[in-house]
Amino acid sequence: MPAAPLLGRPAPPSSAPDLAAYERQAFARYVVFDLQTPLWNIALLMAVCVWLMHGRVPDIWIAAWLAFGVTTNLARETFIRRMRARLDSEPQLRTTVLRTYPWFSLASGLTWGAFALLYTDLGEPTTQLLAGMIAAGLIGLAVTSLSMLLPAFYAFMLPIFAANLWLTLRAGGPEHLTLAGVMGVYLSVLARYAHDAHRMHRETIRLRFENQRLIGDLKQRNAEVESASRNKSLFLAGVSHDLKQPIRAIGMYAGFLRHRAPHRLAAYEVTQTAEKIQTAVSAIHGQIGRLLELSRLESGAMPLQLELLDLGDLFAQLRELMAGEAQARGVQMRFALGRQRQVRTDRRMLESILLNFLSNAIKHADGGRVYIGTRLRTGLPEGQQLCVEVRDNGAGIPPEQLPLLFEAYRSFDDRAASESHGLGLAIAKAQSACLGCEIAVNSAPGQGSTFTLCGLRTSATDAGTD
Repeated sequence: MPAAPLLGRPAPPSSAPDLAAYERQAFARYVVFDLQTPLWNIALLMAVCVWLMHGRVPDIWIAAWLAFGVTTNLARETFIRRMRARLDSEPQLRTTVLRTYPWFSLASGLTWGAFALLYTDLGEPTTQLLAGMIAAGLIGLAVTSLSMLLPAFYAFMLPIFAANLWLTLRAGGPEHLTLAGVMGVYLSVLARYAHDAHRMHRETIRLRFENQRLIGDLKQRNAEVESASRNKSLFLAGVSHDLKQPIRAIGMYAGFLRHRAPHRLAAYEVTQTAEKIQTAVSAIHGQIGRLLELSRLESGAMPLQLELLDLGDLFAQLRELMAGEAQARGVQMRFALGRQRQVRTDRRMLESILLNFLSNAIKHADGGRVYIGTRLRTGLPEGQQLCVEVRDNGAGIPPEQLPLLFEAYRSFDDRAASESHGLGLAIAKAQSACLGCEIAVNSAPGQGSTFTLCGLRTSATDAGTD
């Protein structure tokens, strides 16, 4: 005989579950935490029933009935206590709770149905009246407390109702048949109420699920906005830093020319100062150009110049471009090209991506080795299985920095490696998306880094394999 429910709030989902999983969580938590059984009231009612049966029912049957009822209640409470301690840490137990609790309800229903069968004397209407009153009260209370879990409600109610209905029909006579009809109407009304209450519980859970999902979405959006704001601040700080340096240099060179008398300036001094000013202007122009390129890539306004490209020619060009930097750092470069040589892509974008990878690899593999090669990955769509990977044996990248690599001014410091000024990997990612490719990074401290560009479209005329 459970108490009235206090609909419990399920713990917020750690990951976004579907509604059915959230309902199971809510129902299981209700059964374990909120469905409190009034044991003292049950004990008092059982004592009254024992007193009513004394002298009318053999003692052995009274003892068996009492033992069964006590065992049922103790087993249920033991089960609930064990589940209460483990439910939150072991989510798989929710199904166990929802499948097991109706059996305890059935045992409890059989207990009170057996009381009606043992106590009722068809020759004494008073016993039938008392048994019916107890049954009606128990079923009425079960509607409120067990309607959330309909299998448990029916498992508790049907044995009690069946026992009293059988006794009423067995008594015969128009009065008892009328009483049986009234019992049927009473049962149907309670069942309807139980289903309505169950539907309201489920609607409450659905609304709570939607609210928590909306709250989760709002938190995620808020985190994204805050991250974007931080990134914007970092981005603007980085741009300001990189533009300030050449502008300051131009100012210094202009001041030098202004404070020196024209007749005291040698031709070589004018030439050198002009070259330095030109270098600073070129740096500003290059930085602004890369900012505009990143903006056009992210907005989808960058046109593609697709052509059939031989990777052997591209690799030879990369070797020539990076040979000086690799030699200066004592890095050995190894190029490996498989039989799949031709791709249909934008040459400038692909070259820019691989140059960025190669430049970073040479920088971080100082005194080590750098490998650049191709491979086929069968898990990709047909015609887009070719990948180019650049691998170094440097210090590697800490795991906490991996998610930041492709954010402008948030990657590891690649400003000294090339002209990227903190934009290189951000531009490379945008370029790869424009080409319909993806970039993957595999790195760990002390194990080097591997940057892989996958999804290059191979030509239909060259279907060789590595």
